[in-house]
Amino acid sequence: MLRIASVIVLCVLLCCDARKFDARLKHNEQWKEFEEFLKWKRTKQSREYNTNEFLTRAIGFDDDGDAQRSDDRVTQDPPPPHQAALMARYVVNQADWAAVATISTRKDVETFPVANLISIGDGPVGNGTGIPYMYLTPLDFTAKDLVKDHRATLLMSLAQGNYCKDKEWDPMDPRCARVMLSGKIKALKNTTEEHNIAKQLFFGRHPKLENMPTDHEFFLAKLKISAIALLDHFGGPKYINVKDYLHPPTEELQRHFLASYLLSKREFILP
Repeated sequence: MLRIASVIVLCVLLCCDARKFDARLKHNEQWKEFEEFLKWKRTKQSREYNTNEFLTRAIGFDDDGDAQRSDDRVTQDPPPPHQAALMARYVVNQADWAAVATISTRKDVETFPVANLISIGDGPVGNGTGIPYMYLTPLDFTAKDLVKDHRATLLMSLAQGNYCKDKEWDPMDPRCARVMLSGKIKALKNTTEEHNIAKQLFFGRHPKLENMPTDHEFFLAKLKISAIALLDHFGGPKYINVKDYLHPPTEELQRHFLASYLLSKREFILP
């Protein structure tokens, strides 16, 4: 009987050790994943600026008033995998320009979809608003088309910078992320606060455009987004909710990792 009891006790101890070992493995994997997320989060937050200062002070200018451009595209990594809203924001923020498609009013191709190239800016590199602002002139095709039909689609791709080139990805490779923002382009009234903000954000990225000829009647505009399609991997596009795009749920992701970690830690400590 003593031998039988000893064997039973040994089996119980081995089962407990195995359970603790599995819990330890699960804990380590979740903690590693959480640490990777926090590392990315700290990198992102280090580039962020105070919202109140953003609303009241010029952005992208030094003390002497000279336009400055911070270009850290080469070193800044994309968001974590499966974060479609964050990836779309990343692609838009990295872009200096976009291909814009409108419904043509030109007589030779009237009602055809036509593409043009426009400079855009959603804020400083590494800390954008997600809203593409632009500087248009009535002399250009795009503005003429928008007078009749405000609908437009903007296409931006990481092929603009060095990210895809460094990985030797063709611009058409799905891993070379690109995003299409569809909606309506509307001019900003120069008496609004948003106009002042857009001016700071756009010219912070494109300072030389501020000196365009006055007789060309350039004006600031923005895309009011209604649909978003992202292609950043094999398997087809991802369709992103506009609300999630404008307010990426990074805090929810952080809470998820933290809750998983605490739960696994409690299971590991308790008998």
